[in-house]
Amino acid sequence: MNIKPLPISKESPIDKGFMTYLFGYGTEITIGVYMWVIQGAGKHIVVDTGASGELIRSTGFPGIDFQTQEEALGKIGLTPDDIDIVILTHLHKDHASDISKFKNAVFFIQKDELDYARNPHPTQAGWFVVPPEGTKLEIIDGDAAVEPGLEIIETPGHTPGTQSVLIDTDKGKACISGLCTIEENFDPPEALKKMGVQAIAPGIHIDALQAFDSVQRIQKAADIIIAPHDIKYFDGNTLPG
Repeated sequence: MNIKPLPISKESPIDKGFMTYLFGYGTEITIGVYMWVIQGAGKHIVVDTGASGELIRSTGFPGIDFQTQEEALGKIGLTPDDIDIVILTHLHKDHASDISKFKNAVFFIQKDELDYARNPHPTQAGWFVVPPEGTKLEIIDGDAAVEPGLEIIETPGHTPGTQSVLIDTDKGKACISGLCTIEENFDPPEALKKMGVQAIAPGIHIDALQAFDSVQRIQKAADIIIAPHDIKYFDGNTLPG
């Protein structure tokens, strides 16, 4: 199997500290917002649905429109109606908007995530999506197999029910992180490594310690790590390269 990034929008400029907890504050960066298509699984499978720049701007972040989900899928010969499975890493709006576009899909989501999205803490109430009535849900609790060579692992801390996706590829096991991260979360700069910092928690989290542990779980589980907001994937090249 391989993974096709489909860029949907950008956020720019944002402070790097939103991605890297306790590091990088005051540095402006651009991040990407994506859908990820798993190719070669025998079914049409998408990880996350992305969000428009307009929707991101409505949450207070500097969203920049790029293309719709329909436009992105159309470039690889698909429509939202063709998608069989959508794995939602978590229910923040930039990862789970426009659920209703995928009328034929079954949505895989953690029970803890869905429960929290229905009754979030007031500080985060505007960030979460609740799947609309009639959405076909596969509610899971912990790690789960989706298809042969494709599994979900529980990686909480960014949100209560964050999950990540492990994919068998011809270059090893790849992981699409459900934690809102960039590459530096998993591969800190050398100066930090010399200080003993081998991983960086996401800057946005429910529980920083739990999120850090989830970053480390991904590091141990995967040969190839895809940080879901890194701008490097905006070229849309198929992974692993």
